[in-house]
Amino acid sequence: MSLIEETSIGVVGIGMLGSAIIERFLNSGLRVNVFGRNKRKLALLNENGATIFDSARSLAEKSDFIITCVTNYESLQDVLFSIEGISKGNNKNVTIIDCTTITAEQSLWCADKMMVDKGLRFMSVPVMGGPTDARHGELISLVSGNEETYRKIYPILERFSKKIFYLGNTNGISNNVKLALNLNIALITLALSEGLILANRSGIDANLYLEILNLTKLKTGISERKGNMMVKNDYSPSFFLKNMLKDIDLVMEMSNSLQLILPMTSMSQQLFRAANKREDRQELDYSVIHTFLQELNTNQKK
Repeated sequence: MSLIEETSIGVVGIGMLGSAIIERFLNSGLRVNVFGRNKRKLALLNENGATIFDSARSLAEKSDFIITCVTNYESLQDVLFSIEGISKGNNKNVTIIDCTTITAEQSLWCADKMMVDKGLRFMSVPVMGGPTDARHGELISLVSGNEETYRKIYPILERFSKKIFYLGNTNGISNNVKLALNLNIALITLALSEGLILANRSGIDANLYLEILNLTKLKTGISERKGNMMVKNDYSPSFFLKNMLKDIDLVMEMSNSLQLILPMTSMSQQLFRAANKREDRQELDYSVIHTFLQELNTNQKK
């Protein structure tokens, strides 16, 4: 039995990505501790071999490493520092692997506070890829933080990553890369949506347009994976619209702190914010921005 198979890995957060990472670990024969709020998901994970805990604090007592994969900074602060948070436990040897998409400053603050208050290592590890990539071990992990700790967590990251980038000792640097990449996703999706709308309004079949696009060097993973779904109005989520808006808001916060002018980002923020106002869209896939743009043009035609 390898060392990692004797290790207890905790996962806090059982959204789409967190659940997929847990499934990957369980299918690899690893010991997985889980804390989350969705009782139905917890029951299924328990049936598949995960050990369920009623708080992040109790999970931390029985884990060597903890992957935090929660919605936002507020949720992360809660699982780390609340009365039932990880930092309130007595386990001085646990290492936190944080996959939450937050700003570099927020990640650095959490890392510093965990070290000062409890002497615990906190690594910033946002990932690129969705639930399917996690299940197949094909995420791209972006790591920053203590280099010695990076070497310790590497065998865990290997279990769900096809590529791991170590970006330096300073916590949070990897979050800047993650936000810049997510900005590309948002802008590419807007461009794909507008191309489909333009082609359709001019009398070109959307499926034909996609076929041509995806034979050119202009194709992207998004046009190949999401394009047909958009044409079929299938917005089964791999990443929620509301979370894409959250990340664009973080990019704007980051750009302001760097005194940058990003006009396309600013416009995309306005469009995603307007689309997100409809509650029935918020937990659909981010590519549902296509329907919002269609509605704008339907109103324009009238």
